[in-house]
Amino acid sequence: MQRSVHVERVKSQNHWDVVIIGGGASGLGIAVDAANRGYRTLLLERHDFAKGTSSRSTKLVHGGVRYLQNGDVSLVIEALKERGIMKQSAPHLVRDMSFVIPIYSWWDGPFYSVGLKIYDMMAGDLGLGKSQWLSKEETTAMIQNVNQAELRGGVVYHDGQFDDARMAITLALTADSLSASLLNYATDF
Repeated sequence: MQRSVHVERVKSQNHWDVVIIGGGASGLGIAVDAANRGYRTLLLERHDFAKGTSSRSTKLVHGGVRYLQNGDVSLVIEALKERGIMKQSAPHLVRDMSFVIPIYSWWDGPFYSVGLKIYDMMAGDLGLGKSQWLSKEETTAMIQNVNQAELRGGVVYHDGQFDDARMAITLALTADSLSASLLNYATDF
């Protein structure tokens, strides 16, 4: 991807179907989608690609487990589907990340175990791993500084982690390959 090529495209083109302001993850993703649909696409970014909000992401591609507690099942299903699609389409950027929830009360054991089994079922074939109950010893081995007073065990579940910088580069290169025009440091256009 050569900036000079993109500068020339901008100078020679007098009509754009889609103009995107902001070269973060969302803007780059929109550029890929628009260019893939055949639209003449221009993306302008004031700084470097993915410098703003995208650079401060949690690096997690989660399936929405936090929404399960609120009963927002449709949002959980959508998040799990998107996580699975991201893993399938960019396996070099998404990896499994295990989380352990320590269990201290009798009620928390079945609450988290059943909830996370439902989470696993909702993920279906797009799941990253099955949740499982851990003994007190297994929990202590996985979380070495866990408070052991009244610890009963734990539950491990799986979500994803991704490399946001590589994702941005991949999106930019893909948009470029689809003939989108991308300009960062575009303050004088």
